[in-house]
Amino acid sequence: MGKARKPKGHKNKLNPTGLVDAGALLDQELSNEKSDSPIQAIVEQLQSSSAEEKICGLQTLATICQNEVNIAAVVKSDVVRIAASLLVDPDQSVRHATAGAFRNLSVLSVQICEYMVDQDVLTPLLALLNKYTVSSGGEWKPTFDRNMHDQLDEKSDTFLQAVSLLWNLCESTSIALDSFNQSHLLESFVKYLDWQVYGKEIAIAVSQCVLVISEDNIVSWRILSSFGNELTSLLALDGDNSSILLRTVAAGIIANVPPLAVTYLGQLFATLSRTLEVNHRPALGSVTSSLPLLNQKDVIQLEVTDDTRMDDESAEQSFQRRRRADMPSEVELEVRNVGWLLQAQRIAAEILTNICSTEEEEWQDDMDDENLSDAESVHDYDTNGLDDSLQNTDKLPIEILEAVKSFGFVEKLWQKAQPIAENVRQILVENDRSLLKRVNNLRASSMLCLHNLCNNISTEDLGGAEAIYQVWLELGQQVFQGEKNPKLLEASTSLMRATLEHLRKSPELFRQMTESDLQLMLAGVNECKDPEIRANWLRMLGILGCLLSEPLIKLIIDLVLSTCLNEENLWTISEAMDSMMDIFAENDWNQIVHDLDMVAKCKELDRRMKSKLKQSKRELNERYPAVCTVRTNLWRFCKYLETEMKNFKPAAENEG
Repeated sequence: MGKARKPKGHKNKLNPTGLVDAGALLDQELSNEKSDSPIQAIVEQLQSSSAEEKICGLQTLATICQNEVNIAAVVKSDVVRIAASLLVDPDQSVRHATAGAFRNLSVLSVQICEYMVDQDVLTPLLALLNKYTVSSGGEWKPTFDRNMHDQLDEKSDTFLQAVSLLWNLCESTSIALDSFNQSHLLESFVKYLDWQVYGKEIAIAVSQCVLVISEDNIVSWRILSSFGNELTSLLALDGDNSSILLRTVAAGIIANVPPLAVTYLGQLFATLSRTLEVNHRPALGSVTSSLPLLNQKDVIQLEVTDDTRMDDESAEQSFQRRRRADMPSEVELEVRNVGWLLQAQRIAAEILTNICSTEEEEWQDDMDDENLSDAESVHDYDTNGLDDSLQNTDKLPIEILEAVKSFGFVEKLWQKAQPIAENVRQILVENDRSLLKRVNNLRASSMLCLHNLCNNISTEDLGGAEAIYQVWLELGQQVFQGEKNPKLLEASTSLMRATLEHLRKSPELFRQMTESDLQLMLAGVNECKDPEIRANWLRMLGILGCLLSEPLIKLIIDLVLSTCLNEENLWTISEAMDSMMDIFAENDWNQIVHDLDMVAKCKELDRRMKSKLKQSKRELNERYPAVCTVRTNLWRFCKYLETEMKNFKPAAENEG
């Protein structure tokens, strides 16, 4: 949904052939005097006339790419470009191995996906997919082996890997999306959402690919708007976690297409509510009791193969052997099942985030505050006219607001944002970090959705100031006592900041706050290396400066100023200064201004902001106008402070 990179499905096994151990093969190639490098050995195998040699080369490529130190060597070579042609190799098993290897490669990073597009993987990939759609005349249907956990036949699994690869590429680069638009494949893709014919796994992969393709893509909207009945039929799915994921992704596609979103808004909200109301904790508890068995299985089940027998086997026998090697265990199926639920709930949170977003005010990019003159005097800085971030009114359309309230989305999202039990988290750390990543992604997406709702819903409709204050306290405990995951910290502090905005008019809730409490936040600023998270901390300190007693306010202002004077990130400085100026909206605090020598420090910050703005326009991107506005206000604030100090007599002088 564009809010966060989507975790991909389970990866293929790294031994698609079952012929040799890829690590041993790599060691052999490293010591082979006839090969200049492992990459050269792979290239020779890929260019062999033997299908098994090609598959071995693809297997090794997939394996070495799991180690980051090998990626640079792969990128510097032509191995990806050479392997790309094998997506349309005459041999079905070679096409299958190529699609699987590339799918594994594509999950590594956005940069790798961009590199694959540069190496023209898209041309053969789209040609391969075209064979399943237009060229097949609509006659292709998958078969499922009931004796092997409904594993797909080789041709169908190749399609599954190819769609997953396309999904990753389109999510990573607009070039892939443009190429897909020109391929005219989307209309054919919709039929693969029929899970009763093509199975849940294919339907899920295709739906997730379409979800990415339909985001902000007018070309896709023209096509998908004609398939409302097909998409809405999926919203009625019920049952296992694969059904939950498929119906949720279908809801996401509908939400992406404006004509469909307007027509089926009520069904959308009902679907998202059903997805979020499922309690994911029992499923996590169950799977973590089985996870240690997964590693035991990997160690115990070692297969000794007879090379002579394999040389004599037919292509079909070879494929069946590879299928048996790839057959997932019961524990792996359980992990995948829980992963589907976590993924569905994360997507539901992201859909809600998009639906509940309001259009931001348009800024003028050509703002040039260098033209400000001294004629713009202190009167241009109105301490009573500063923008109060919290307008205690609902900003959402009434039908969306009523749905948020009636379905209890705030409460459901808050439950999803909570940390899991420590013993469960520890088992995931030790046995399946990919599942832990999905848990963290769900928590982060839920908090970011709540952050969005806080910015667009009134204090009353969020449950009142007291309830919001309790949320703020709980988040603080989680931040200071929980794991220091950067993604979770950014989401948590963003939500803390948004909740605190609602408490600007409730200073009585903070009467018991002490300097030691405040020092935790000050430490959070000093210890934080991420500029986005630092900006959240500094913004919160600025809000607290409007609520606390004078000694604590002085401590806050001193910290904000000293931090900004040592801060390199312009956005962080901007957020901190904007919040600090709010502290003076209702009180001049002249003694603090004098004691901290604020005039000189603010002038220095103004000079630094002016200098940095000239260098940072491209880096700031859409934030540039907002930073310009803060810098303009800071310039006027400096003039205001100067005027105040001319007439101010410090406390020591008054006593004399």
